[in-house]
Amino acid sequence: MNERFTGKNLLELPQDFSVVQIETTDLNPTRDQIIEIAANKYRKNKFKKAFEWDSEEDKNDLRDALSQLKSFIGKDTIVINCTAFFRPFMGNAFVNNLGEPFSNDIVDIQRLFRKIENQKSAKLSQMINFYNLSTSHNLKAAEDIKSVEEIYLNLQTNFKERFKSVNELQPKSSKFTSQDIAGDLTKNDKNNIFYDKRVSATGKLNAYTRREVGQMINDIGGHFQMNPGKTTDYFIVGKLKGNTSNKLEKAEKLPNVKIIHEDDFLDMVAGYEWA
Repeated sequence: MNERFTGKNLLELPQDFSVVQIETTDLNPTRDQIIEIAANKYRKNKFKKAFEWDSEEDKNDLRDALSQLKSFIGKDTIVINCTAFFRPFMGNAFVNNLGEPFSNDIVDIQRLFRKIENQKSAKLSQMINFYNLSTSHNLKAAEDIKSVEEIYLNLQTNFKERFKSVNELQPKSSKFTSQDIAGDLTKNDKNNIFYDKRVSATGKLNAYTRREVGQMINDIGGHFQMNPGKTTDYFIVGKLKGNTSNKLEKAEKLPNVKIIHEDDFLDMVAGYEWA
């Protein structure tokens, strides 16, 4: 499968960056479309210039808008809110309209918020309240981007007060147990395809760590398995050394397992606000 999004998901806080916020017709990346794009470029944490596109107000179509966005952001690291939403929509849009994957690295304020502020929940509205911001969350890209960038700047400030290095934000170990990722019943979503399904994974995942994926599955109301077995329903495949792994070979021999790429997984959870 051709990758749609090749950038890394970083746990870093660069001072040179672009913030990008999008709005869509709905929450299915394979069916719905981007209808608004807002981007602000920063250098040394200072605002430099902005880019906006609205499908209802601009004559340019989405293809033209994406081409302009690509030129605007250059090779910047992109600050976003919610990888599970941004990555599949932007990746699909770039491939379908420009014939290439979205290749910029991203920094997700939700992931940083959990790490820096030690919070289990990181919805945009909750982060706005946490920092007592006057900015909005009204599903308009040009407005919501103000909240994203204010949250990011607050995260930078608090990071400097509590940490010495971004290395402290990185996972201490890739190893975890099922007990470490117990699901939150209040976040269950019976309408999600992974609800009450058994899911396992192999390879290096680009958007989230395997532990984060396991936590998401369990929060949805599914059951993340450390290894595939006879009861496994879905098997997520990330990047592999040598194009295979023992887990993948085992999964391929199981009769009822649906093997999916990481991008497919993100398409399937884009509408789930697991934060």
